[in-house]
Amino acid sequence: MEVLWNNDTIDPAKFMKPVVTIGNFDGCHIGHQKIFQRARDHAGSIGGVCVVYTFNPHPASVVKGVTPQLIFTLEEKIEAIRCMDVDFLVIAPFTREFADTNPEVFVKETIVRRMGAQGLVVGHDFSFGKKAAGDIPFLKRIGSKMGFFVECVDPVSFEGAVISSTCVRKMILSGDVAGAARVMKYPYRLHGPVIHGMARGRNLGFPTANIEPNKDLIPAYGVYAVYIHIEGRRFDGVVNVGNNPTFGDVGTSIEAFIFDFEEDLYKKKLTVEFIEHIRGEIKFADKEYLIEQIRADCTLAREILKKRKKNEDLRNI
Repeated sequence: MEVLWNNDTIDPAKFMKPVVTIGNFDGCHIGHQKIFQRARDHAGSIGGVCVVYTFNPHPASVVKGVTPQLIFTLEEKIEAIRCMDVDFLVIAPFTREFADTNPEVFVKETIVRRMGAQGLVVGHDFSFGKKAAGDIPFLKRIGSKMGFFVECVDPVSFEGAVISSTCVRKMILSGDVAGAARVMKYPYRLHGPVIHGMARGRNLGFPTANIEPNKDLIPAYGVYAVYIHIEGRRFDGVVNVGNNPTFGDVGTSIEAFIFDFEEDLYKKKLTVEFIEHIRGEIKFADKEYLIEQIRADCTLAREILKKRKKNEDLRNI
């Protein structure tokens, strides 16, 4: 997949019979994956290329002045789309001027003139341009006029709910990281360096790494079974998200306990994959009860991750 960082880098000579899809694609969930699949299928049927057109920063940060709690960093979105077997990814800078673009001008100048699109595949709730006037009926009218087809992909449901990026964010915020992973097809991740904490975990017999996360989207307070990636290695562990009510702390911390691990992690960067929520946050009467619960949490996390690894091994047979 070739990444093009703005409209000026688009070379029409590279885009052989392109089928284009446009969207934010935060999380690249199963609804987005269906859109990518349809675009790939159309491109393959005409001997063309599949092009994904997305934006940076997220349009809400420009239009509304508030950046949503994003599931993906830009780097994660690029890598996720790379795994979707598309040919080109265009990342357009989203500005106030871009937001105010007349939809017809955008289609004529970018979709038709620059890209030479043969087709456009979009989600059921897609709209763009000034006052969101570039909706699906508009696209079908102008597509018919300018010679490209438009397909609107029906919504994808999971367990009775229509899947959207907003839906996935709500899952993560509620602690349902296992549900989020099922609709994204991969676990939610946080990255960040290890910073100094209160060192209580070591004193309790469970030395933890205090992680400074790279995102604002933090799972609900509680304990999770996780995978932790360190310099290309993956370890099993547990993460506590919360404010340590037993000790009366203030502010959210993310503390990882890595099983069977004794290396110094200070300042190293970790990636946490949230696999399953174990329990909510609890205020304990004293530290002995807390230690007992941590032991139980670790035992359960080991069982969860052992079962998951067994399933992973079976899929690889």
